[in-house]
Amino acid sequence: MLCILGATFVLRLIGLDIAGALLSGLMLCFGVIMVRDWMQDLAKYALVYAVLCSLNFFFDILPLITELGGRMSRTVENTDSDGTAEVGMINTPFFDVSKGLMYNAQSMSILLSPIAMGLGICLSLSAHNDIQRLSDPPPGIDAEALSVAFPLQLPQAMAAEGWIGGSSSGGHGARSRAGGSTAASSRQQGATSAG
Repeated sequence: MLCILGATFVLRLIGLDIAGALLSGLMLCFGVIMVRDWMQDLAKYALVYAVLCSLNFFFDILPLITELGGRMSRTVENTDSDGTAEVGMINTPFFDVSKGLMYNAQSMSILLSPIAMGLGICLSLSAHNDIQRLSDPPPGIDAEALSVAFPLQLPQAMAAEGWIGGSSSGGHGARSRAGGSTAASSRQQGATSAG
């Protein structure tokens, strides 16, 4: 999704759509902030990102729907000496090689932006729902069974909260720390008696 959003940003710059490029760039930066550092900030921003993507999707899908059959271009014809001109409307294809790079970049950005925003909605809502579902185990569910089912997400957080480990693993960590301090004190005693 971030690659499509980055491509939309570049295409809007090429097409001289500065406002659209700024908006795409902001959404791209927001997406990068969410996924950096192994997605540490995802829980804070997923729902906000979904709302912003849905607003952008709504405003990006409207031009796509209206221009998919062909883009309307204005032409100025018959300029009189008194300054009046006739303006005509021409329906041009959505992609047209004869129109040049800027026209086709605009068309491609009109096509890619709703796709990127739609993916952003789906991914951020899915992430938000998974985070909410996994944040607290439901009452009556064995926390150790959850750590087996989701080994990467839950063990450290659950052990820190005291949900798993009980006296066997939690106590083991305390015993190893205590054992380390007794080993250090016995080394000190040995050094004192030897000296």
